[in-house]
Amino acid sequence: MMPKDLPCLNNLEIAECPQFLVEGSSISLLSLTSIAMNDVPLTSLEAVLEMRSMVDDEVISANAKSKHPSSITSLSIGMIKKLELLPKWVTHGLMELEALNITRCEELKTLWKNEVRVQHSLPAFRCLEIEGCPQLVSLFEEDEDEKNEGQHQQQKEEGLSCKVRLKRLRICNCEKLEKLPRLLHTFTFVRELFVYNCPSLVSFPEAGFPCTLKRLEISDCEALQSLFGWITQINDNNLEVLDVAHCPSLTFLISCRGGGLPPTLKELRIWWCKKLEALLVEEGMEINCPSLESVCIWGCERLKYLQDALPNHNNNNNLRHLKELVLVACMNLEYIPDGWFHSATNLIVLDIRGCKKLNDLPVRPQGLQSINYLTSLRGLCMNIAEWSNDFKKTDLHSLSSLKRLLIEAKEDEHPVGSDFAIDGMLLPTSLINLRIWDFRNLEKLSSKLFQNLTSLEELEIDGCPRLKSLPVQRLPPSLKELWIQRCPRLTGKCEKGKGKYWPHLAYIPHVVVIDD
Repeated sequence: MMPKDLPCLNNLEIAECPQFLVEGSSISLLSLTSIAMNDVPLTSLEAVLEMRSMVDDEVISANAKSKHPSSITSLSIGMIKKLELLPKWVTHGLMELEALNITRCEELKTLWKNEVRVQHSLPAFRCLEIEGCPQLVSLFEEDEDEKNEGQHQQQKEEGLSCKVRLKRLRICNCEKLEKLPRLLHTFTFVRELFVYNCPSLVSFPEAGFPCTLKRLEISDCEALQSLFGWITQINDNNLEVLDVAHCPSLTFLISCRGGGLPPTLKELRIWWCKKLEALLVEEGMEINCPSLESVCIWGCERLKYLQDALPNHNNNNNLRHLKELVLVACMNLEYIPDGWFHSATNLIVLDIRGCKKLNDLPVRPQGLQSINYLTSLRGLCMNIAEWSNDFKKTDLHSLSSLKRLLIEAKEDEHPVGSDFAIDGMLLPTSLINLRIWDFRNLEKLSSKLFQNLTSLEELEIDGCPRLKSLPVQRLPPSLKELWIQRCPRLTGKCEKGKGKYWPHLAYIPHVVVIDD
């Protein structure tokens, strides 16, 4: 039982009390600003808010409204049974509500009905989050009939208070969600939109996204085929961050002819979209993203090419601000246009691995011998097989800003006992992190490898099952971390306090040796 008089209480949380009952008239919560109630009866939630359901749900008495603690700005509800849509005490009573969080309400189908007189009195949400509501079909009931087009146009022009002020919308684990509001583009204060694990969502509204949208993150939407279907969605967009992951039906980001990526885009990240063929449906379309700083594409097996970059009116490349380019596990990627490396001096991170069909890396037309043009490079990840044609010509030592280097190989690339690919090469003295992965037949590392690495702090050797010798006496004294994984012939030698190599490793603060 709750105390009857709590006039100074600001935050109230009640969880896992399915039999919890409250008499609304018996409590005083005048200072309450935040409520979180999970797995409690709906009637108790109504009672706490002093907004009991009326026999006729279309009417809420003035007396009930006057009792309502109008200072409530945050409401979180979860596991509320028999909740199919939000009660009227939310849409009429909590007019100062800024944050609404709904989780695991398994019977929730929509938030509210599509009635103009109801919508004009909705709370002024800034943040709306919905998670784990498997029956949710849409956020708002919407009439698709043409006869209601006038009503929709009126709503569009006037704007609804809840929509105008909404800044953040997050929807997660709603299995039956088929669509987002078709007036989504009128949510003119929205900055962030997150849609995760909504497998029934096929597309976004035809009218597109709000022009104010800055960040769009989409993940695990199995039926989603494209993000932008109409060119008007793109031209009026101010999107800066686009992150798409695990959407197996996605074939193009932009499915409309003549449509390109939003020119305001700064970060583009695409993860494991196995059917993605290209960024844009129109093959000859060029990228016009003068603000783009980071592009990361992982695990897109069908991706064959990247569109070239469009020169601007001063003949400057429109990827001149690109600082990070990551292309990993895109096994059918055949080429990268030269335009992506037109301003190579700005690149800080370059990671191209697992792209088996990529024959040439266009770091300038001369090839990899001109890698020294990447004067700002701080992170480099390379696969020996894919860089093999010019690898011996690569002057890694010239990369005076390089801090992190990852070199990986494959089982059939080097015969048993062969020298390590970079033995005898000078590495930049600026290096602080060196990772050596998956040299299956490597048996030893030369001491020359570490002779100039006076700043090296982290060394990781992973997946070298034949490696049996380390130049432990030549390891740099600056080393702070040593990781050895899946190198069974080194395990015993590096064992703390017992191994043959341990006296030479004891000075390193953090040593990790893992057999698996």
